Amino acid sequence: MKGLRYRVKLLQHAESWRAAVLGLAILALPACVKKAVAPPAALPPPVKVAVAKLSNVPVQFTNIGVVQPVSSVTLQTQVDGIINAVRIQPGQDVRQGQVLFTLDSRPFVAALLQAQAALAQAKANVVVAQAKLDGYQAAYVDALADWRRAQKVGTANGALSVTQYDAYKSTYDQAKANVANGQASLVAARRAVDSAQAGVTTAQINVGYCTIRSPLDGKAGNLQAFVGTNVKATTTNLLVINQMRPIYVSFSLPQSELYPILAAQRKDRKLVVYAHAHGAPGPQLQGYLSFIDNAVNDATGSIQLMGTFANAQEELWPGEFVDATLQVAIKKNAVVVPVQAVQTGQNGEYVFVLQPGHIAQMRRVQEAFSYNDMAVIAKGLSAGETVITDGQLNVIDGKAVEVVKRGLVGPARPAPVTGPSRPRAVPTSRAAVRDRP
Repeated sequence: MKGLRYRVKLLQHAESWRAAVLGLAILALPACVKKAVAPPAALPPPVKVAVAKLSNVPVQFTNIGVVQPVSSVTLQTQVDGIINAVRIQPGQDVRQGQVLFTLDSRPFVAALLQAQAALAQAKANVVVAQAKLDGYQAAYVDALADWRRAQKVGTANGALSVTQYDAYKSTYDQAKANVANGQASLVAARRAVDSAQAGVTTAQINVGYCTIRSPLDGKAGNLQAFVGTNVKATTTNLLVINQMRPIYVSFSLPQSELYPILAAQRKDRKLVVYAHAHGAPGPQLQGYLSFIDNAVNDATGSIQLMGTFANAQEELWPGEFVDATLQVAIKKNAVVVPVQAVQTGQNGEYVFVLQPGHIAQMRRVQEAFSYNDMAVIAKGLSAGETVITDGQLNVIDGKAVEVVKRGLVGPARPAPVTGPSRPRAVPTSRAAVRDRP
């Protein structure tokens, strides 16, 4: 019994200590917990800015074009034969009239000699026919005179018998027929001469066809026939010659741009066209608009145009793709900003304009066109206003920003001598905020 009481006391004593320790822990807990610290205020996003300026900017339409030769000739032979000489190297510059190939001309020379002999025989036949006609005409004169005397004398008084009278009449008729036949023979002989002369001419032409010359100034392509090749007339290709100077650049533009082009052409008949080959190190080449198609392509809604270039140094090559730019006017005192400043959202194009206190204000604008990495603003912005050109992704309308770099928009070149830069690519910053409202 005493042992049981002793155990109960021990348990009560332990519970008392446990409660005391728990109470002390609860009292000490607030002292161990640190007071929460408020987060620091967000810093304004860093941005770059530029000032809108007035500038004279060319109005241009640009698209991909392809270089085309003014003339391109595929050489073929006019007669069958065998090539016995090639006097051209692949890629060589050629001049009009230059000998490029020769064929074995011996069969054609022999044919020419035969034609010349036939012509000589035909001419001799004309001499014979003329001599016969002369004899027939002399006999006809005598027969006509006899026949007229016989008609005067007659047979009534017995001066001429009927048989004699009929003989004069028959002789006259025969002489007359002989003259007619002689005249026909002479005409036929002369026509034979003409035919023989045509044969000689044809043979001479065929001999000339054995020497194949360049029909134009240009550059030769790769050889397609060689010494010993048996060529067929108008079938076998020998090589292609492309005219290099001058040269065309063909390109198309949307039909909506046709009327500004026509209006500009009425003011200035020689509109400037620039061309720059992809990857070419030099400046753009300058030509002039030489062709506007007479119909709009109803399948694509575009109009075909062509520019002519002197191509004196042969920078443009047939078949290559180029950036073709047609300049139609100069827009004076246009408001320009860097293209990076113009953003695109769901409601259209806009810029962030820097207000006093470095507050960013979103403002909708209308971009007319771009040139040399400058956007021409048609509506919504004035010269002298400052716009954000970089860092727009973190900018909030009506909130402050931190300007880390200022820039000025320099004047655009009013009329470049060597042509404008190639069309700009869409800036990364602009593409990244296309979902901004």
